[in-house]
Amino acid sequence: MWNCLTIKYDIFAVGMNVKIIRYVTAIWLLLSIGIVSANAQVKNDDTDILQDTLSVSVVVADRLMRDNITQTGLQRLDSKKLKLSGALFSSPDLIKAIQMLPGVSGGSELSSGLYVHGGTGSDNLFLLDGVPLYQVSHLAGLFSSFNTDVIENADFYSSGFPARYGGRLSSVVDVQTRPGDFKEYHGIFSIGLIDGRLQFEGPIVKNKTSINVALRRSWLDILTIPALAIINHRKRDSGLKSDFRYAFWDLNAGVTHRFSNDNMLSLNFYGGSDLFNVKFKNNENRENPDSASYILGNTARWGNFLTSLKWNYAISDNLKFRLIGYHTIFNGKIDIDIESDDLKNQSFVTSTNISRINDLGLVADFWWAPAKRHLVRFGAGWQSHFYNAERETKIKTIGASIDSTADKNGGKYYGSEPYVYIEDEMNLASWYKLNLGLRYALYACKGKVYHAVEPRVAMNFKVSEKVSIKTSYTKMTQFNHQVASLYLDLPTNLWMPSTATVKPMESWQVALSTEYKFNPEMHITLEGYWKAMDKLHEYVGKAAFFPPIDEWETSFSEGKGRSYGGDVEFGYRTDKIDVYCAYTLSWTERYFERICADWYPDRFDNRHKFTISGSYDFNDFFSIYAAWNFHSGNRMTISDYVVPADRTDGLKDTEMGDLTSILSSSSVEIQTSPNNIALPPYHRLDLGLTFNKTTRRGNLSTWNVSIYNAYCRMNPYYGMVRTDNKLKKIVSSYYGIIPIIPSFSYCLKF
Repeated sequence: MWNCLTIKYDIFAVGMNVKIIRYVTAIWLLLSIGIVSANAQVKNDDTDILQDTLSVSVVVADRLMRDNITQTGLQRLDSKKLKLSGALFSSPDLIKAIQMLPGVSGGSELSSGLYVHGGTGSDNLFLLDGVPLYQVSHLAGLFSSFNTDVIENADFYSSGFPARYGGRLSSVVDVQTRPGDFKEYHGIFSIGLIDGRLQFEGPIVKNKTSINVALRRSWLDILTIPALAIINHRKRDSGLKSDFRYAFWDLNAGVTHRFSNDNMLSLNFYGGSDLFNVKFKNNENRENPDSASYILGNTARWGNFLTSLKWNYAISDNLKFRLIGYHTIFNGKIDIDIESDDLKNQSFVTSTNISRINDLGLVADFWWAPAKRHLVRFGAGWQSHFYNAERETKIKTIGASIDSTADKNGGKYYGSEPYVYIEDEMNLASWYKLNLGLRYALYACKGKVYHAVEPRVAMNFKVSEKVSIKTSYTKMTQFNHQVASLYLDLPTNLWMPSTATVKPMESWQVALSTEYKFNPEMHITLEGYWKAMDKLHEYVGKAAFFPPIDEWETSFSEGKGRSYGGDVEFGYRTDKIDVYCAYTLSWTERYFERICADWYPDRFDNRHKFTISGSYDFNDFFSIYAAWNFHSGNRMTISDYVVPADRTDGLKDTEMGDLTSILSSSSVEIQTSPNNIALPPYHRLDLGLTFNKTTRRGNLSTWNVSIYNAYCRMNPYYGMVRTDNKLKKIVSSYYGIIPIIPSFSYCLKF
C-alpha cells in the first residue's frame, strides 16, 4: 500500500520540535534587525581597495592553466572571482565564490555549505597551507574561516582529484597563504557595518625574513545592544526580556625565512573562535504574580586552531621537496541553562555538550622532473586523530524536598591514518597529456584496520588550437563522519571516526569535459559527470537539537548515493569587463533501505542552477558589479495523507516502527517517500559599486556600496506542515527570513 515509510523526518517538517524552529528563527531575526550588511564587490587591478589578495599575474596564469592542466573540474580562484561571490559583511568570501560555480549547491541561504556533485556537505577537504580544517565557518556558515587578505591562491576540485589529495569524497579546496613582503612594509585597514579587518606585512630581516599578519573581528555584539534595548522596552509590560551576544574573530600569522631561493622555512598559525550567547527571561513585571517564570540561557563557543611548520627545499634542479608538520584542533562547547519557578517547585536544568578533535600530522611531498615534459609527484603522510565527545545533564528540583539527578555520557576515539601516493604527469605528445595516480591509505581504529586503494586517471586531448577534451576517473575514501541531526552548520554537529561498526565512506566519479576557446578572452566549457557513493550515513533518530553521543553508531542508517548531470560554463574576461555564466542540470538521489525501499531525491537535489555575473571597470576610480543566482528549490518531506489510528492495526511491525509521527490519538500521518516535494525556486540579484580615491599621502582609499537581494525576494528558508482538522488535509507553509540587505564599507590601503 505504501512504497516506503520512514522515521527520519525532514528537519523542517513535522518531526522537528517547533520550539527549535522558533528558537533558531529568533536568532536569525535578531541578526536581521537593522544590523545586517552586504559586502560591496570591487575591482581587480592594482588600485583595488580590498587588496588584490591574489595578484594580477594570477589572471594571466589562469588563462594559461586552462590549456595546460590535465584534470577535469579544476577552478583556480583569483581575487576578482572572490569578489564576484556576493559575500556579505564587507569581506569577499572564498566559500561564497565557490557556491557560484557549476555543480555546487550552497545549501541553506547565507550558509557556507558546499554540496558538490551530490555530496553530503561534510565530505569536502579544506586545506589551509596543506593542513586540513574541520569547521570552516562562522555563525552557522554566514562567514567562512578564510581571510582573503592573506590568500595567495585557491584551487577548487569538483572532479579529477590528483592522487596527492584524499580523505574526503566530493571536493578539494586547497588554499595557500602568501609569505609577507621581504622588502617593504604595507597593509590594509577595512571597516564595515559588522566587522573590521587589519592586515600587515613586511620584512623582519630585509630580503631574509618576513611576516604577514591578518586579523578580523566582528562587533555584532555591540550593534545588538541598542536593538535589544528597544525590543525589551516595548515588551516590558509582558515581563519578557532577551539578551543576545555574538562575536567572532580569526587570526592568520605567518613568518617565512629564506635561506636561499631554493631553501625556505615557514611557520604558520591560524586561530578562529566564535562566541554565541542568548538568554530569554520571563520573570519581571508580570501582571499575574501567581504565574510561573522561567530563564533560558544558551552559551556556545567553538573554533579552530592550527600550527604548522613547512620546509621547502630544492635538492637539485629537477628534484624538489616539501615537509610539513602540523597540529590542528577543533573545539566546541555548548552550555544550556534552564531555570523555572511555578511557585511550588523550582527546577534547574544544566546541559554541557563538548566536541573536540585533535590532529597531529606529518606530510612529505616530492617533485621530480626526469625530462622536460615529464613530472612525477610522490610522497607519504601520517595523521593521528583524537576524537572526544561528552555530554552531561544535571537536573535539580527544589520543592517539599530536594531532588537532583545527573547523567553523563560520551567517549574518546583514536584513529591512525598513514598513506602513500604517486602521480605521473606525462606530455606524451603535443596533443595528448596523461596523469596517472595511485593512492593507498590505511586506517587503524580499535578492533579494525581498513585499507583503501584509490586509482586516479586524467587525460587531456587537444583536438585543435581551440578545442580540447578532458576525461577523468577517481576513487575516494573518507574515514570520518559528521554526526548531525540538523541541516545547519552549527557546533551541535559532531565529528566521529570510522569504527569497527561504522565503515568508511567511498565514492567513484567519472567526468568528461570539452572546452572551446573563441579567443584568449572568451571560452565555453561543457562537462558531464557520474558519481556513485557507498556507505553513506543518514540520521534516523528522533528530531533533536543535539545528536546522540553514546548511541550514535546505531542512530544512523547506512546507504548509498548517486549523482549525475552536466554543466555549461561561459566566460569572457578583459582588463575592463568580466562576464561569467554557468548552468547545471543534475540529479542527486539516495538509497537507505532502513528509510525507504526505493531511491529518493536528496534534500539538496537542485535540478536546475543558473548563475550570471558581470563587472565593468569604467576607470581606475569607479566600477560596478551585478550577479543573478537561480536554482530549483531545496526539498523537504511532507505526509501524503492521514490514516485513522484504528486502520493501522493491519500494518506489519516493521512498518509501524517506521511511522513518521502520531499527530493525535485518532490519526497517523503517512508519507510515501522522503523529500517528496520541492520548495519554491530560489533566486536573487546582487548589486555593487566601488569608488576609489588617492589620499594626500598617496594611499588608496575605497568606499564600497552593495545590495544583497536587490528586489527583496523572500526565498523560502524553511517549511512546516500540519494537519488541518477542519479541512481534513495536510497544509504546508514556507517561510523566508532574509530580506534586501544594503551595505557599505571603507578600506584604506597603506
